[in-house]
Amino acid sequence: MLWGIRELMKPALSVIDMIPNVHRTPAFAALRKAALDGRTSGMRLSVEEKELAFYDGPVQLVSPIGARLLRALYREGRIKLKKPAVARLPALDAYIATEAAFRAEVARILLDEDQKRERLALIMQDPSVARPDELTPYLVDKVITVRLGHGVYGSLLIAGLMCHKALILTPETENHQIRAEGRVVCWWMDQDGNRQGDPE
Repeated sequence: MLWGIRELMKPALSVIDMIPNVHRTPAFAALRKAALDGRTSGMRLSVEEKELAFYDGPVQLVSPIGARLLRALYREGRIKLKKPAVARLPALDAYIATEAAFRAEVARILLDEDQKRERLALIMQDPSVARPDELTPYLVDKVITVRLGHGVYGSLLIAGLMCHKALILTPETENHQIRAEGRVVCWWMDQDGNRQGDPE
């Protein structure tokens, strides 16, 4: 899942805490299983919804789609509570109500990513079409790799500026022995003669 999409989601435990008197650990386990399965007994997610409902990373995240799944689990009586269930879940419902805005932002992010990929492919095909403001170490690395070959270092004219990719060897100490460790750097000089890209 793209970073931009993950930024739109809330930590799973904070969404679970929108349910009063919830037992967090069993609720999290039930939500995670339902999200990975893409369904509860009374609700089924589409393939797209399943991908966007839950992020199972170092910090688990839940989208408004996943919050809908959590609410379904709650209504099915599958969320363990410390006290009897309540009729209304205003905080959870408010988060679920942001689903349309979430989906619109996801669509915008995905379109933006598609456009970036298309632009990168065009620049790799013809580096002269790049604009100086598009230059990044990542772009220079990709273009030089495509144009000169994998693992090859050198210089190439991109966006009308000479761009460079080099391997810098730095001594690293490991178990009291010094060995050479390589670091790839990509840089260019802008129109004002200032070095841009990776630091020396």
